[in-house]
Amino acid sequence: MKTPAPLLITASLDSGRTPYVALSSTSARIEAHMEGLLAWCREPWVRSIIFAKNCSAGIRPEILVHAAASYGKELEFIQVASSQRTVLQGKGFGEGDMIRQALEQSDLLRGADDFIKVTGKLFCAGTEQLLRGEGRGEFFLAQHHFQDPVLSIRRWVSPLYRSERGGRVMAFLKRPMRVPWGLIASSSSALVDTRLYRVNRDFYLEVLSGAYLRVQDALGYTLEHAFHDNLRGSIGSVRMMEISPGIIGVSGSVGTRAGEFSEEIRAEARDLAARLLI
Repeated sequence: MKTPAPLLITASLDSGRTPYVALSSTSARIEAHMEGLLAWCREPWVRSIIFAKNCSAGIRPEILVHAAASYGKELEFIQVASSQRTVLQGKGFGEGDMIRQALEQSDLLRGADDFIKVTGKLFCAGTEQLLRGEGRGEFFLAQHHFQDPVLSIRRWVSPLYRSERGGRVMAFLKRPMRVPWGLIASSSSALVDTRLYRVNRDFYLEVLSGAYLRVQDALGYTLEHAFHDNLRGSIGSVRMMEISPGIIGVSGSVGTRAGEFSEEIRAEARDLAARLLI
């Protein structure tokens, strides 16, 4: 029987100077992360968890390790360095940079063929049925429908975002040159849901690891769009699902909550969060 893929949780327990983040309260963010972690710990198929953190909030990692162990799970805590480019390019850059460092540092990821990535604060029941280990990756595909007509010039410049240099040119035009957003923002319509996916480790390193370098959140070119562009040539080797996974938890970007964790999990999360901070 194939060993279940380890679960990589990406966590930013404080928002720091990251732009376009609605949930900025450190205490609220920590409690939300603990709700998600505890929900995953209760899943029978989950055996090992990598909890990667890229913020400066001081915590006691042993609290996380002991909490996971109480459910029979192995937890590896990884502290990564944050990049100043996250302030300029947005949270998608920060997430990609966090995953890069986690892959370099984690013993669990180094020894795994595949891994399942989930954004901290979130949980999806039935993940083992959705992500069945088919192909070199399994991703949820979504379409963005613009409410207003997109100017033709935006459709013309959008391919520039598929290169790091092109994205930097667009950022230069927006900030120092003050070119109106409506003329140069990305008009990419398809995107990959980066909150939850399964991927072969080598495939990620070959195809997706550099996607975050092109992110320009302020111009509408997010990590979700960058993933979609990188996967264009690999459709035959990955499984793309045009469904929306039933994810619950708090969105750090917009601050909204989908679904509810049980009162038992919420109470345990409050206690865990209170003991976690130094």
